[in-house]
Amino acid sequence: MSNELGLYIHIPFCRSKCSYCHFASGVFPGSLIEPYFGALRREMETLPDLLHKLNANGKSTSDWVVDTVFVGGGTPSLVDEQEIGRTLEWIRSAFRLAPVPEITLEVNPGTLTGDKLEGYREAGVNRISLGVQTFQDHLLKGVGRSHSVADAISTIEMCRRGGIDNLNLDLIAGLPGQTEDDWRENLSRVAAVSPEHLSLYLLEIHEDAHLGRSEGRADASLPDEDLVAVWYEESVDWLGKAGWEQYEISNFCKPGRQSRHNLKYWTDQPFIGFGCGAHSYWSGVRWGNERDPFRYVELLEGGEPATTFRSEITPRQHLEELMFLGLRLNAGLDLSRCRQILGFDPLERFSRELSELVQGQLIEIEGDRMKLTRKGRLFSNEVFVQFMQ
Repeated sequence: MSNELGLYIHIPFCRSKCSYCHFASGVFPGSLIEPYFGALRREMETLPDLLHKLNANGKSTSDWVVDTVFVGGGTPSLVDEQEIGRTLEWIRSAFRLAPVPEITLEVNPGTLTGDKLEGYREAGVNRISLGVQTFQDHLLKGVGRSHSVADAISTIEMCRRGGIDNLNLDLIAGLPGQTEDDWRENLSRVAAVSPEHLSLYLLEIHEDAHLGRSEGRADASLPDEDLVAVWYEESVDWLGKAGWEQYEISNFCKPGRQSRHNLKYWTDQPFIGFGCGAHSYWSGVRWGNERDPFRYVELLEGGEPATTFRSEITPRQHLEELMFLGLRLNAGLDLSRCRQILGFDPLERFSRELSELVQGQLIEIEGDRMKLTRKGRLFSNEVFVQFMQ
């Protein structure tokens, strides 16, 4: 196992709850912020014991090099810079940080000030992920976003003035009421502001989000899925010509600006999450925390662990995860590494399924690399289900 480790810190506070959101986040009273960060630090203090229980190869936290930290939510930028700074300082005291760690903070437009940004930068934040979602005010309002297009533009400009040279924008295709013209305007705006990274998601409707419930669906005017697929295909071509390399199904970047943290999720690397709803993966074990922030605080203040599930991954589950996560990357799946990790050849284990997928022009196998085709990236869920029990 590599000595490099990624950390995720979950901050659940939001100004409003978006209709498509299913994350552990919401509109909570400001009085919860202080006890939440107290609980967060209590959870962090239990990490050495946790790693010992997980048999971390006899290593202490100081033996691991943290090369990525992702502070997500929710809206972390609602929290003042002192809280974020104290959290990052604890990480520095408990771990060795890489010489140039990637430290990302999620930001919602309209929640950042110059003083906050300066404080975040002084605390070590060197990458901002901005939840723009779309550049049309009526679409933002329709899904419950609390910001405007003007907020998005001003926040981008503020980041640039503040010295942020690694900026990600999140965009969503398929929002209720979205048209082809709207989507083309989004791409034009991207060209104008020229972020180093772009996360382009197709709208997913989850049952536990407002849009997933009957009353939410009744109010939604969703664009045709086939039309949204065409927008996606056209976007891949357009972004490629404009200088953004697609390296994962939903992610594009300027040369050398991949999200180092998110790459851990797709390449079977260890990461530990802190906070309500946070998940972790370490040495063949996955676990996750209580989603409700009040209950999360209550558990930790009472000296109890916040973990609500823990499972050891079976060889079959490990194989499935290696397959469907690795195939998300444009570089594809390294079959030789899979054989080394698993002790058997996935080409033999899935010979029938792979033969059908190759014939359907959804995947291609070249040497020790297995990749989704362009068509396969459009129908990735149909490909991934072939590797599930």
